[in-house]
Amino acid sequence: MQLKHIKLAGFKSFVDPTRISFPTNLVAVVGPNGCGKSNIIDAVRWVLGELSAKTLRGDSMSDVIFNGSDKRKPSGQCSVELLFDNSSGKIGGEYAEFGEIAIKRSMTRDGQSAYFINQIKCRRKDIQDIFLGTGLGSNSYAIIEQGMVSSLVTAKPEELRIHIEEAAGVSKYRERRKETERRIKKTKENLGRVNDIREEITRLIRRLKSQANAAKKYNDLKHTEKDLELKIAILFSLEAKRKKEKLDTQLAELQKDLSIKESRVLAGQSSLDQYKTEHEEVISQYESAQKDFYEVGSEIARNEQHLQSLKTDILKLQTELQQTQSAYQESLSKTLDFENLSPKEKALHLMDDLIENIPQKFIKDKAIQLKDLLLSIFNIVIEQSKDLSKEYLEREAILQGELQKKQSLEKEVSKSLNELIQKSSISESQLNQIRQEQSKVNSEISQLENQKSLAELDVKVVNEKITELKIEIGSHSVHLQNAFDKIQGSGQSLDQVHENEYAEYTFEQLEADLDSVRAKISRLGAINLAAPDEIDAETKRKEELDLQYNDLTDALEKLNQAISKIDKETKEKFIQSFNAVNARLQEMFPILFGGGRAELFLTESNYLHAGVKLMAQPPGKKNSSISQLSGGEKAMTALALVFALFELNPAPFCLLDEVDAPLDDLNTSRFINMVDQMSQKIQFICITHNKVSMEKSDFLMGVTMQEAGVSRVVSVDVKQAVEFAAK
Repeated sequence: MQLKHIKLAGFKSFVDPTRISFPTNLVAVVGPNGCGKSNIIDAVRWVLGELSAKTLRGDSMSDVIFNGSDKRKPSGQCSVELLFDNSSGKIGGEYAEFGEIAIKRSMTRDGQSAYFINQIKCRRKDIQDIFLGTGLGSNSYAIIEQGMVSSLVTAKPEELRIHIEEAAGVSKYRERRKETERRIKKTKENLGRVNDIREEITRLIRRLKSQANAAKKYNDLKHTEKDLELKIAILFSLEAKRKKEKLDTQLAELQKDLSIKESRVLAGQSSLDQYKTEHEEVISQYESAQKDFYEVGSEIARNEQHLQSLKTDILKLQTELQQTQSAYQESLSKTLDFENLSPKEKALHLMDDLIENIPQKFIKDKAIQLKDLLLSIFNIVIEQSKDLSKEYLEREAILQGELQKKQSLEKEVSKSLNELIQKSSISESQLNQIRQEQSKVNSEISQLENQKSLAELDVKVVNEKITELKIEIGSHSVHLQNAFDKIQGSGQSLDQVHENEYAEYTFEQLEADLDSVRAKISRLGAINLAAPDEIDAETKRKEELDLQYNDLTDALEKLNQAISKIDKETKEKFIQSFNAVNARLQEMFPILFGGGRAELFLTESNYLHAGVKLMAQPPGKKNSSISQLSGGEKAMTALALVFALFELNPAPFCLLDEVDAPLDDLNTSRFINMVDQMSQKIQFICITHNKVSMEKSDFLMGVTMQEAGVSRVVSVDVKQAVEFAAK
């Protein structure tokens, strides 16, 4: 199995799509520091499923994508593809028939990563499974860097054991064991769950059996209850039937009696109507006389009112006449008094005295004028008094005339009133006579109406009794129908029931028995009537779980046997591989060092868990630990161990990243000679600055960085170059 080429695009400094071919088994990758040589190893690690950004010399996984340069923008994604020649069938399983196998990984800036095997998308685990036991697994010893050289020889016993297991192909057994242990764990969990469910179902079945017993009791009691209810219904039906027949008879009698009483009511109404017709004239006369009497009384009332009004008017006229006469006498007396009034004379005399005694002519003239004015006033008053007396006399004459008219009208009204009173007396006498006759008629009518009312009351009473009977009959009919339905629902017929069969039963006894049964049903509480069916279902379910439990137990036993088998095979393979590596190490170490000895030994006797320690003593030294060796000695010791591992289980290729840097020329020659010898079977890709290593290589792969930050590859076939130079 050989690595044919690597395709890179956008990976670290390999921004452009780059194809790196490895045509021979010994290829040296050369170039100045920082040109991107180690990025090739990082690419191989990354495509094989490396998840540690630190291992790939970055802070985050996105650092593997080209991050840009002065002249180029950052890439959005990267991809790396390894193409293997599998003509030897090193990779077995489902891919054994493929002559070439392409392993590819791509990733975008958002961290989305995808894996492909022969252009078919797959999982990371699928790729790792391909290389388990080939030296390119997760604990690969096929990729050796400078830092790993010293760490390999100074590794802890447990870590060193892992490398030997990888070389022995035990790693795939380890993975199978882990997978088997996971299955055992999952099987135990499933077994625990199934067992818990089985126990729960067992408890449930016990509860359901108890519920089923309760359900059986419940069904028995319900059957008894239905039987008692049926007997009560039949007994009630027979009783209701008898009562209904009796009530129907009573109803027929009452309806007959009602017919008779209704006839009496009709007869009474006929007699009453006939009597009222016969005495209709008396009633009419009474009404006419009563009307005349009321009309006369009304006329008398009107005349009395008119007479009273006349008397009031006469009284008012007499009063007004007296007032007029009194006013006339008073006015006349005042006029006479005014003429003989001494104060007037006194006033005039005073005015004369004033006139005579006033020396001023102006005032005297004014006083004379005042006297003349007073005399004029006195004369006007006298004239007015005379006119007023004349008015009083005229008013008196008018009032006396009206008074005479009112008095004459009063006499006429009084005469008419007396005539009406006489007429009223005659009408009242006639009315009383007719009223007596009417009283007799009313008495007879009242008697007839009383007889009719009594007959109607009898009809009403009978109707009420009929209504009550109909309600009772309806109630019995409803109960009878309910009982009939219950009887019919039981599959029996009331016509088939014989009363003699139920003569011994009583309602009280049956009701008491029914109450007792219902009390027992109530005491049972909640009943699960589906319990018997649930028992069958749960029993079937438990049987299925028992089968699952047995299957899981068998599977667990088989898995434990598989673990034992894996442990046995692992132990055998490890012992065999350990001894083979140890023997080969003891052979290679003296070759590389020109003497000395190296040895592997186990930390304990348990081959499955024992760690592996490395002891190396270069020629002429008796050091007690590896840590006492120099850097070059540690590198040579690590290489001896790696080569011993490769002898045991050659990986598809071996990547060596400047592992010869700490070696001197002599040790480099020994190292490169052994690499050259092993390259007959194993493909080596060496990153080196050492000229000795370059000279021994068949093919040189130059990595340059003509453009800052961008790596390019230049390849040279050394053999062809030598042949060309020789020409």
